[in-house]
Amino acid sequence: MIINLVATEQLRQYYCRFRRWQQALPHYVSRHPDVVLHCHNCGTQFADNFCPRCGQRAGVGRVGWNSIKDNIAILWGLDSRSLGYTLVQLLGRPGYLVRDYISGHRQVSYPPIKMLVLVCLFVVLFETVFNLKNDVLGITFNIQEVDDIIGWINQQKSWATLFLQSFYILPTWLVFRFAPSYPRHTLPEGFFLQVFLSVLSLILQFIGYWNGNLEFAIWIMYLYITYYQLFGYNWWGTLWRLIVILLLVVITMIVVVVIIGNIYDSGNNSNVFQDILIIFAGATVLMAAILLVTHRINKRTSKINNADLSFKEKSISLS
Repeated sequence: MIINLVATEQLRQYYCRFRRWQQALPHYVSRHPDVVLHCHNCGTQFADNFCPRCGQRAGVGRVGWNSIKDNIAILWGLDSRSLGYTLVQLLGRPGYLVRDYISGHRQVSYPPIKMLVLVCLFVVLFETVFNLKNDVLGITFNIQEVDDIIGWINQQKSWATLFLQSFYILPTWLVFRFAPSYPRHTLPEGFFLQVFLSVLSLILQFIGYWNGNLEFAIWIMYLYITYYQLFGYNWWGTLWRLIVILLLVVITMIVVVVIIGNIYDSGNNSNVFQDILIIFAGATVLMAAILLVTHRINKRTSKINNADLSFKEKSISLS
């Protein structure tokens, strides 16, 4: 019994330490606080990690073996803003990492678009060398033209994943635009949020080569964690909003695939435009109804949160 209590307490301490690491704001430590350095590039004297005038790193001198190592490291993103460090942050604290980046802490992570390109190229190379296959869409419509499109998407998983990730940007903006932590969430912020999530999705593909269902389950879990950490809703508020986003994304994907399939089959179907119009109109009405209900709930929640915040501020001022 005592051993179980000790183990439980240790696990609790580890969890608390992990939570502090997740929520910590970026900070920078000067490696040369008391040493006056001379910049070999512009001649400025300073006592910090980088020259305040030209930005050259402290300690740079004549070219040596370390210069070769540093230049190779910079080429592969292993310099001061390490690609490996950012990927660890993305796996351990995805929502907080995105929060830091879009709130102005640009130096805390490797440039996200550059990171996305490098990770995507690595995944494509890995799939080509080992001849691996992992379907993006594991469904069939029993319509030859539509199934051909799905087959092509499954053959180009890495690039198709990036394309499908773009479907999340608009629903995320509409659903989380009144969030407590980011009440003015914008589309550009949503773009960079999805860039980070696209990198995460590409990393999870390595699990999908072994078990596609497990990859999908972990992806949903990471979506939930990211939204929970970034937007500040409670667990239930985050969950139902995630379900709404997934529903909107699925509707959009089905509409796009079916419309492309109808266009592809336009030579055999004289009423192709009529079919497309019916599908598009039905999907639009359904999505509009979902977004209207979500908007009303979000607006009401926002008013309640603002009222609670103003009440707390008045209480503090009176005390």
